[in-house]
Amino acid sequence: MKYYVSVTETLSKVVSVEAESENEAKELVQDAYDNGDIVLGADYFCGEKIDIDDDGQEYFAELDNKYGSIQEIKP
Repeated sequence: MKYYVSVTETLSKVVSVEAESENEAKELVQDAYDNGDIVLGADYFCGEKIDIDDDGQEYFAELDNKYGSIQEIKP
């Protein structure tokens, strides 16, 4: 049986910012990220998650059949 398994990598970086409130701090950092001033590369890897989404199996099978764009891993 074929299973569609998602692999999700997480990157994380802590930055400091001077702001009047938590919301302003988050907005300033979001703006800096959107402008490309904060870049997260492989050095900021902090974990991975491997899951099978039971509800998504049919959806991914359709995508795979239609576009063939899903990587296949063979034993």
